[in-house]
Amino acid sequence: MKKHLFIVVPVLAVLMCSLLLLTTLDHRVYDLFLRAIPTLTEDDSVLIIKVDDEAIENVGLFPWPRDILADAIVFLREMGADTVVFDLSYLDNSPATVDPRYVAEELPRYLEYSFGEIDASIGQVMDAVAAGFIGPDDADLYKEQILELNSSIKESLGLRISHVTRDVDAYFAGALRLFGASYLTLTMVDQDDLIVASPLLIEMDEIGGEEPAFDMSFYDIDWLKENIALHNVTAMNDTRTPEQIGIIPAIETLLKATHGAGFVNAQPDADGYRRRLHLLMKYDGQYYGQLAFVPLLEVLGNPAIEVTNSSITLRDAHLDGTTQDIRIPRAEDGSVLVKWPKQQFREYNQISSWQLIRNTSQEARFVRNLEAMEESGFFGYWDDGPPPLVYYDNAEYLKELLFEVGDAGQPGEDGHAGQDGRVNFEVYREQRDEFFQAADRLLNGGYEELLLSYIDPADTEIVEYVSEFFEVTRRQFNELMGNREEVARQTAGTFAIIGVDATSMTDQGLTTFQERFPNVGIHYTLANMILSQEFLDDAPPSVSVIVALVLALSLGVFIKNLDTKRSMLAGFALLLVSVLALLGYFMLTRRYIGVVVPFTSVSVSFLTLSVVTFFDTIREKSFLRSAFSRYLSPAVISEIIADPSKLNLGGEKREMTAIFTDIRGFSTFAEGLDPADLVGLLNMYLTEMSNIVLENLGTIDKYEGDAIIAFFGAPIHMPDHAVRACRTAIGMKQAEKALNARLREEDPNATEIFTRIGINTGDMVVGNMGTPTKMDYTIMGNAVNLAARLEGVNKQYNTGGIVISEHTRAQLGDEFLVRRLDRVRVVGVSTPLRIYELLARIRNASAEEVALVETWESALDLYEAREFEKACSMFEELARKDASDTVVPLYLERCKEFLQQQPAADWDGVFSLVRK
Repeated sequence: MKKHLFIVVPVLAVLMCSLLLLTTLDHRVYDLFLRAIPTLTEDDSVLIIKVDDEAIENVGLFPWPRDILADAIVFLREMGADTVVFDLSYLDNSPATVDPRYVAEELPRYLEYSFGEIDASIGQVMDAVAAGFIGPDDADLYKEQILELNSSIKESLGLRISHVTRDVDAYFAGALRLFGASYLTLTMVDQDDLIVASPLLIEMDEIGGEEPAFDMSFYDIDWLKENIALHNVTAMNDTRTPEQIGIIPAIETLLKATHGAGFVNAQPDADGYRRRLHLLMKYDGQYYGQLAFVPLLEVLGNPAIEVTNSSITLRDAHLDGTTQDIRIPRAEDGSVLVKWPKQQFREYNQISSWQLIRNTSQEARFVRNLEAMEESGFFGYWDDGPPPLVYYDNAEYLKELLFEVGDAGQPGEDGHAGQDGRVNFEVYREQRDEFFQAADRLLNGGYEELLLSYIDPADTEIVEYVSEFFEVTRRQFNELMGNREEVARQTAGTFAIIGVDATSMTDQGLTTFQERFPNVGIHYTLANMILSQEFLDDAPPSVSVIVALVLALSLGVFIKNLDTKRSMLAGFALLLVSVLALLGYFMLTRRYIGVVVPFTSVSVSFLTLSVVTFFDTIREKSFLRSAFSRYLSPAVISEIIADPSKLNLGGEKREMTAIFTDIRGFSTFAEGLDPADLVGLLNMYLTEMSNIVLENLGTIDKYEGDAIIAFFGAPIHMPDHAVRACRTAIGMKQAEKALNARLREEDPNATEIFTRIGINTGDMVVGNMGTPTKMDYTIMGNAVNLAARLEGVNKQYNTGGIVISEHTRAQLGDEFLVRRLDRVRVVGVSTPLRIYELLARIRNASAEEVALVETWESALDLYEAREFEKACSMFEELARKDASDTVVPLYLERCKEFLQQQPAADWDGVFSLVRK
């Protein structure tokens, strides 16, 4: 059974972890993966017009009377927007509202005029009677005329008073009709949306059913199917588009004035995050489109729509001046995964609706001032075409016509028709442009100076009145035009989406990149996804399970014959590689394969198999450690436990540093001690020195009496083996001083211990040497022999105790205080090499010691340059400054000898050392 665990455990792990498909864990991983891909490309033509805090603060609590946004979208159309989409639901009729401007300004003017007519007619009759022009016989005739006039004025006043209240729905519908490419919302009703005892329910037993149904008798179903449902859809085995039981559209008055409508349903996932939405839903066999999707079809040239379970394809769509197919992948539930922009909503392309709404009030104030100027006779000398208000009134008249017939227009009257003889929006816009151009000429074209030239300068009150009137009106005009220019810059040619983004509103959701995300951003994001053709997809859950099974079985087979350490590395590596591979696949294909099941399956398999193998290996490790701890270093034992194959005979070539130590005159030293004391002293010495080796991660090869042979760089690889060996040597000399101090305390006449140390770096063979039954972990090679020779060189140069080779010196850097000695040929090595005396670590050296070494280097340069007299002087100076330097006398003696007898002409400064 044990040999099959590496297959059984992974299979059981995958089966168990597959239950995680029922959770939302993969959604969270998907959210993290989204952060690894580039952000959504945003098209400048997609614009959000938000009902935000600024607009609400200036206009009032939302929802507003519908004529406010009606005026706003007329202005938006005038500024060049191509499409307007309302992410606002209009499900109920609005009550009639009073037009405050009409009541405050226009109605009083009509009343004054009408009663003025009555007063004038009565006055004329009474004057005629008084003058005798009208006699008793004519009274009935004039009475009848007065009554007819009063009746006419009464009818006119009745009509004018009826305008006090406005049908805002009809007005809003007119604005939608005028705009042309305007779109409202639908809400698709799912079976789960039904509320018990709702007035919109029909008990299904009335029609032979078993469950309550949605009552669609309130709506014109035939009209919805004909005008709102999509008709260019071809479905091929489509089983994923949700079938709904009803539709709640905007009110008929508004809906029939628009170009179309789309549904706003966008249910979050089970964890509350919005990650997907449906582009299509069905009702009664007909397809209906999502709110942003429907107008985008118009923008793309009304392409044919092919629907399958895996995709929605827009055939022959017109995009960026080309005709192409746009394939939109569908997730496993038939929805489209949303690729959110990697930024906050406030960074989306957007403007406040207040920028549109305030134009209405700005323009109204400006027009009132123009009317006041007209009433005050300001246009008396105007001869630059019709006054501005003529164009304004023409435009208002055309707007009323377009409210009735829409942007398509109708045959126009003379002076109110375009080149094709029709009244359309372009004709309206031309009149508006003429209005603003005439106003600009009035206020900025020198007319003010002309008007003032006809006024007596002495009449300062009138001059000031005219100038102030022009100044105020000009300021209003500049503010109005500034706002128009800014709005035109932001909205011209746009696909505008109007929605809510205010702190007091609840139309918000949760997305990968933002909490309290305004839901209007969903439509903005979808529009940008389609225009940029940047889509996401997911794989079926079965793919995730298959990937998990392959990975888990691979892990079981792979780690079957590995030790614990390598199996752990393999397990972690496979986990990392699997996640990175799935992430890489997602980044390349934009298709998400569930990560949770593969990751947890591999983790559970790995942990389970690790526990099983742990108890098998722990007994083996315990045996090995116990068996070899008596004669191998802990590092060697650890490496053997990690890789038992190292118990085999053989070795490997590796660059390392070897260190040889020996006590000066140990034989003579030993003769003066009792054997028991000698053994105790030797054990204490070797323990101190060995601990220093081990502290620097060295390996002790062997002890030969008082000598220690050690090496650095095996069995553990270390790049700084030379540095560690030198630290060890200096540490040994420091420990030697402390040990001698302790010996003197016990016996003032005790002989001091002096340790000679040789260090060399180079290629050595390290490994188990011996027989299959008796082996030793040791080093061999010429580099090892050289280290042994350098230990003896200390005696010949009478150094402070440490000699290193040029190979070791080359790897030390600036950590140590080192001085050069000769270039030598040691016994058994024919190639000369430079040797050095290791003095101390720089951080522990005094400034005086550093200066002495600098002087030494200069003296040695002179010596090797055959300038023996100068060198002799410098060596004598060194001897005076440091009498304890035992190497200086050797070079001083040589200099004196060479002064007596010059060395041969081919002398190269190399000395051959004939003693070991």
